[in-house]
Amino acid sequence: MKSRANKKKSWKVFLLKIMGLLVLMVSLVAGGFALYLHAEIKDRFEARRWSVPSRVFSASVPLYPGQVLSGEKLREMLETRRYRESDAESLRAGEYRVDRNVISAHLREFSFPGRSLPARQVRFHLNQGRISKIEGDEGSIAFLELEPVEMARLFGHQRESRLLINIHRTPSHLVDAIISIEDHRFFDHKGMDFRAILRALWVDLKARRVVQGGSTITQQLVKNYFLQPDRSFKRKFLEAYMALVLEAMYSKEEILEMYMNEIYLGQRGSIAIHGFGEAALHYFGSNVEDLDLAEAALLAGMMRGPSIYSPVNNPEASVGRRNVVLRRMLELEKISDEDFQKALETPLKLASRALPVKVSPYFVDYVRQQLQELYEPAVLESEGLSIYTSLHPQIARAAEKAVREGLEELDGMVAQSGTSSAAGPLQAALIVVQPRTGAVLALVGGRDHAQSSFNRALHAHRQPGSAIKPFVYLSALDDFSAVKRLDDSPVQYRVGGEWWTPRNYDGRYRGGVTFRQALKDSLNAATVHLAMEHGLEEIVDTLRQCGIKSVLEPYPALALGAFEVTPLELAGAYSVLANDGQKPFLLSLREVVTEEGEVQERRHVDFTTVTTPAKAFIITDILRDAVETGTGRAMRGWGIDFPSAGKTGTTSDYRDSWFVGYTNDLLVAVWVGYDDNRSTRLSGSRGAGRLWARFMTEARPWFQAGAFRVPPGVVERVVCRESGQLAVTSCSERVREFFLTENAPQLYCPFHTAPW
Repeated sequence: MKSRANKKKSWKVFLLKIMGLLVLMVSLVAGGFALYLHAEIKDRFEARRWSVPSRVFSASVPLYPGQVLSGEKLREMLETRRYRESDAESLRAGEYRVDRNVISAHLREFSFPGRSLPARQVRFHLNQGRISKIEGDEGSIAFLELEPVEMARLFGHQRESRLLINIHRTPSHLVDAIISIEDHRFFDHKGMDFRAILRALWVDLKARRVVQGGSTITQQLVKNYFLQPDRSFKRKFLEAYMALVLEAMYSKEEILEMYMNEIYLGQRGSIAIHGFGEAALHYFGSNVEDLDLAEAALLAGMMRGPSIYSPVNNPEASVGRRNVVLRRMLELEKISDEDFQKALETPLKLASRALPVKVSPYFVDYVRQQLQELYEPAVLESEGLSIYTSLHPQIARAAEKAVREGLEELDGMVAQSGTSSAAGPLQAALIVVQPRTGAVLALVGGRDHAQSSFNRALHAHRQPGSAIKPFVYLSALDDFSAVKRLDDSPVQYRVGGEWWTPRNYDGRYRGGVTFRQALKDSLNAATVHLAMEHGLEEIVDTLRQCGIKSVLEPYPALALGAFEVTPLELAGAYSVLANDGQKPFLLSLREVVTEEGEVQERRHVDFTTVTTPAKAFIITDILRDAVETGTGRAMRGWGIDFPSAGKTGTTSDYRDSWFVGYTNDLLVAVWVGYDDNRSTRLSGSRGAGRLWARFMTEARPWFQAGAFRVPPGVVERVVCRESGQLAVTSCSERVREFFLTENAPQLYCPFHTAPW
């Protein structure tokens, strides 16, 4: 008996040892698995948590009393930035109200590197198409900036769009709405809510189908972020286990923030909207911190089925689901009866525009091209960079409108001349530069980006024709003054073994003309004569210094623009004349900033001295005369009633039409032509000049055109038109003329009587 008892005891000990060993092995495996999951979760979350597209922004826009700006234009500016019109007395951030001649707006906060535009209530008083006064809570405002426009996002292949939010800047009613409807015991459990699981199981058993789920917010985060969307036992086990590990590693606030940035909340075309930051902007045009209770409840309600409860596609279902969330919040005492009733009665009001607004796609392509030289595509598509540019959104809209409407007008003119557009429509390029800084404020590379993304502003190599002449005359200013006589007669030149005679546009030759008249009236024969006398190599050198990089050969036809440039090259060259002889670095990309606010790339204003301010002014004054009485005189009839300088350009057989014009603070270059180089039958003034004038009148609120400043080194003298010397009383034609100090006439007119 004793032997049998000992054997039984030994067997029990053996079983206990086996069980202990199994428990130990299971514990080791579970512990090892937990450590593995810990490492996996940490690696994933400590690296990049999400793929966040880079965002491209315009520059901010200045507003100030006295500015020419209608109420209609101001409303358009606000709506471009997705501000919503409201009739409420108290406006929330992102809303505006119109009261007769006053537009009130609650401007949003916007952060730049090193500074921010504060959220503030402002009132714009309007009178006869101007801002007469700007008021804020602090009193009169002399100057303010309207936030930039988001122009584009650079998406990766997954096409996911996110705007990351910080849990500490999220309104409490949004957090309460999410927790109330999804996991009301979120702050009490450790990743799994066994009460919720049992309750869901009981409901499902009674219904004999799956009616209710018991997943916590932590489990949902794990499922969305790590696991495949299948219904296997293995996935449910991993989900639960990883939820416990995640809760051990991170705080409740961190987990909730991850969830709010991860959750899928609908679709914008091919782009998936993830996270409450992106959803707030897409559906309501608001920063997440500006959501009201009704909006927060609606977004929280969408989590169950973003397509079913989409406020865009199913507004009734969306509002019904919102009200379910509000009732749940009331039951859990997260809101008061008064708040509940007010939110329940709030009408659905969505943002009127999709975000980002499609602004200047050709300019965005230009910026993207520069970014690709600095960053790998994966970085641009996933690391959430903020890209700040020089683009002025209102000037860009004016540029696009001028090209679109101007080409429609020219289409009719070309059709009347018998030219067919069957081989492709008339195209244009328009570039706007601020010469004092080099900022590219707008860039249009064609009439319709959707039809043709070829960027003619950057890549169309076309002959500039007479638009190049100002640089011929600039090169010769050391030896020639504005009153010096040039020979405008038919002269033959030997070029490549053949004889060539430059012809004037109108077929007439004027004999002796002044330097000023030859440039003002764009006389070909006189210009080639000047070039040959001065020296072609010197002209090539001047063009190079002004930024022309295209192939240049020292042939006589060089003086008439018989070589190719891009519109951007020509705009850069003219910036020398408009900026006192300083060539600015053309700036479109200003700063690239990481999610953490670190500036990775910053472009600075930079200049190169090409010529003196005095020489630049002399040429500018002649080009001002060209707009007044020369080849650009048609501009006056098209509304150009402010000081401006400009030059037309027309190439052989009217293949290219150019106009480059500038004020004391804005330069605009326009090209018009066909992609296949057919004749347009349009001169520089009749074609590109029309678009230039149309743009300048449309963009009038955004630049201040004043008289061109006379710099040191320039003197004004009254001279005899015939002799070019200081005038005497008997000179029949006395004119005021500007001279370089060193070239000013010293003698009195020898053709007439004694001096005064």
